[in-house]
Amino acid sequence: MTDQPRWFTPLRLLGIFCLTNLVVYLDRGLIASNGVNGSPRTEEDPNGSGIQGDFSLSYFEDGLLPALFMVGLLIASPIFAEAVKHASAFRLLGTGMGVWAAAVVACGAAPNFVCLLLARAFVGVGEASFVALAAPFIDDYAPAAQKARWFAAFYLCIPVGFALGYIFGGVITAFTSWRWTFVIEGVAMIPFIIFALTATPLQLRGSNPDEPVPSHAPSSGPAPARRRRPWREVLAEFTGDVATVFRQRVWVAVCGAYTAYVAVLGVYAYWGPKAGKALFFSSTDKGASSQADLVFGGVTVLTGVLGSVAGGVALDKMGSTLRNANVLCAGSCLVGFFWLLLAFTASRSFGGFMGLFAVGQFTIFLLQAPVAAVGMWCVPPELRPMGASLMTVAIHLLGDVPSPPLVGLLQSSLAAGKDEAEAAQQWRISLSVVSLLLLLSGALFLVAGWRSVPGTDYRGREAGGGKGAGGGRGGGEVGVERAGSGDTAGSGVA
Repeated sequence: MTDQPRWFTPLRLLGIFCLTNLVVYLDRGLIASNGVNGSPRTEEDPNGSGIQGDFSLSYFEDGLLPALFMVGLLIASPIFAEAVKHASAFRLLGTGMGVWAAAVVACGAAPNFVCLLLARAFVGVGEASFVALAAPFIDDYAPAAQKARWFAAFYLCIPVGFALGYIFGGVITAFTSWRWTFVIEGVAMIPFIIFALTATPLQLRGSNPDEPVPSHAPSSGPAPARRRRPWREVLAEFTGDVATVFRQRVWVAVCGAYTAYVAVLGVYAYWGPKAGKALFFSSTDKGASSQADLVFGGVTVLTGVLGSVAGGVALDKMGSTLRNANVLCAGSCLVGFFWLLLAFTASRSFGGFMGLFAVGQFTIFLLQAPVAAVGMWCVPPELRPMGASLMTVAIHLLGDVPSPPLVGLLQSSLAAGKDEAEAAQQWRISLSVVSLLLLLSGALFLVAGWRSVPGTDYRGREAGGGKGAGGGRGGGEVGVERAGSGDTAGSGVA
């Protein structure tokens, strides 16, 4: 990766990816905001508001919106991860985000709930390209001694994007229809799409792009034609790569821990503003939705930025080892659970609730950078996109795909037959129950730390050093099977 495009500097790449990540996660917060998602039709408010009101949705049907989004993301993410071995990763980013932009505009134009569900699924398909490929680029080009902080900068865009989505949804819908919010965010993605499809592409370590060399680089003649590979050969390579990733014991433990963590975050992100509104505001207060959106958005921005940066700095200061990263993640989950449980059970005012909730959010956001780093370091370099995509499949398929509709179902069951005030108090139980998963997450991160023995850290190893089980360029029989060689868990960042 010595011949870089003229446009490239590491900081410029980080800035481009951070801005794109902000818009991607703005969409997640947008559809969960009270302004866009709205409220269901009731006897007191027969028309409802937002998406729930326009399409007459129950809480369970409303919970299907993030679920269908995740279905699209889960299907497409491993496909993009494998495609990077045969095509330019940079061009795949542009193609995927083009699908994303078209799909979010389709959300704004959806004539019925079925069309909206389909559009949300394709939003997930487009986002899959960014989920699988952005982090490996950062891992390749971040300064060696600052990788955790660079991951922190990138991943703090997740809570900030969510929060901006809450705020953006509340502000825009105060003046116009919720449909325009989707159109605006789709247009905002166009500059990145054009750049990724037309600029000289950046090389990703472990990829084998079907791209000519940059125009400023010397050429030794025309590139040979690429052989079309039989689908059975491609499938065998794919399954071999998947098997190699699942043989990495640290990756498996971290994947389980992160799945439980994301299940909790999915519920907080989707139901948090609604729970705060129901617990501490009257249903007749017309400004309650916007106030809850703005406060949740502001608190999430503050705690997300501070927590993500603090976690990255802490890991760099402790020493960027797999074991230290996992221990930091475990402490984040276990301590954060205590504060969040206090928020849900002991708060008696909106200010008290948000204060305790803010401390809990700050604490659990400490793990954003460390868990991203572990995901990059505990698999062979050429399988980082595959490892990231498989973890994405797991954390969403078993995490925040089922958690919002299940908690919505739990809340509906607990609130059934109760008056409005008593039904609102059931959110304390619903949110406390799902928060118990943070204890499971912390325990699994401790297991991952225990398994972080010499040989499980792949930093510094050359990509393509072994053959995948399918006979391709996979990571091969490496990792825990070769514990006596390579980097140790205590090695520095390469």
